[in-house]
Amino acid sequence: MTAQSSRPALKSSSPPPTTADLRRDNLGRVLRLVHEDGAMTRAAITERLGLARGTVGVLLDMLVRGGLLVERSPELPGTRGRPSPVFDTVPTGATVLAVDLAVEGFRLAVVGLGGRVLSRHEWPWDPAASTEQSVATLVQRLRAAARRRTAVPYQAVGVACWGIVRGSDGFVHLAPNLGWRDVALGALLAEGLGAGPGGLVQHVVVANDADLGAVAEYRRGAGEGARRLLYVHSDVGVGGGIVHEGTVLGASGGYAGEIGHMTVDPRGVRCRCGAVGCWETEVDERALLRAAGVADPADPAAVARAVAAVLEAARAGPPAAAAAVRKVATALGAGLANLVHILGPDRIVLGGYLADLHALSPVPTRRVLQERGFSAEARDVPILPASRRADASFLGAAEYALEPLLSDPAAAQRPR
Repeated sequence: MTAQSSRPALKSSSPPPTTADLRRDNLGRVLRLVHEDGAMTRAAITERLGLARGTVGVLLDMLVRGGLLVERSPELPGTRGRPSPVFDTVPTGATVLAVDLAVEGFRLAVVGLGGRVLSRHEWPWDPAASTEQSVATLVQRLRAAARRRTAVPYQAVGVACWGIVRGSDGFVHLAPNLGWRDVALGALLAEGLGAGPGGLVQHVVVANDADLGAVAEYRRGAGEGARRLLYVHSDVGVGGGIVHEGTVLGASGGYAGEIGHMTVDPRGVRCRCGAVGCWETEVDERALLRAAGVADPADPAAVARAVAAVLEAARAGPPAAAAAVRKVATALGAGLANLVHILGPDRIVLGGYLADLHALSPVPTRRVLQERGFSAEARDVPILPASRRADASFLGAAEYALEPLLSDPAAAQRPR
């Protein structure tokens, strides 16, 4: 997002928009509205967009004929009379093969218009495979899934990767929990899938997992209605995303939101990234296990089970487990206080195991914010658990991958 300038804007040399330009833009506005906010009547769409009723009728007809919207009777049990029909998305009119690259394996979901998850699949990584072999396996699975859906007019791929990802081309600079470094993932997937006109998919996008989770929570979860949302997710590692009035805030190279690697203790634990004292070394799952005196299992699934056991023990009241939870909750509050002062969010959403940790022990985190906050807004910013925890990466990846269609529905679709 560019900063506002106090200098007067230069006069644009671009020609004024044509009727075709306006229709294209309005077509996208209608589709985006129904996609994000759900089924609504023609009158509601007209009011929300401020367009003429006749114009909205033409646009809706185009989207229905294009297979992206459907007109149906509303589901209103117990009402009298004939309610006005509503327009809703056709989930199979456009789909995304959404991939979540996790430590233990990769998950694939087919997500349709309206954010509907149509199917899910999961495969473990081969621990003996090289990075090249793992990417080749991913391409193979995606090709098979794409071939099964060749009748879909618009199909794209969205990938959520836990690491430092260049948003412009999906280049993975570092994914420490996967052991990946300098992988041109976006280009490799696009080549393997023949992305583009006539290919199995229109295009491929790869983005940071936490950024995608932030988008999902902002549009379809606990972050709805926030002006500036801070999303913090942690399982193995810590990531974050910032959404300001619908726009994900990031650096020019896409390397932003790596909040887990801000230094909080220069004399602390060495992080997987190579630095010492990163925030994630004090608040992620392994930090909780260290605080509880539990040996760190090598298997990621075993880590999750051990963390669940510590949280359950803390609920039951053993002092060591409860003290470990309080210690991590305090460290969580310290990091959040820094982020609140820098970013000024009006809502914080916690994803991954942090949602359970905070629900179990909210007082230490809030206490730190109260002690360090320099304003009422900083001290009292709401902290909520993520509501789309299992689907956040999928839904965020789908939003990114559907963007060309939502911006220009007519041009983005391929011939049936």
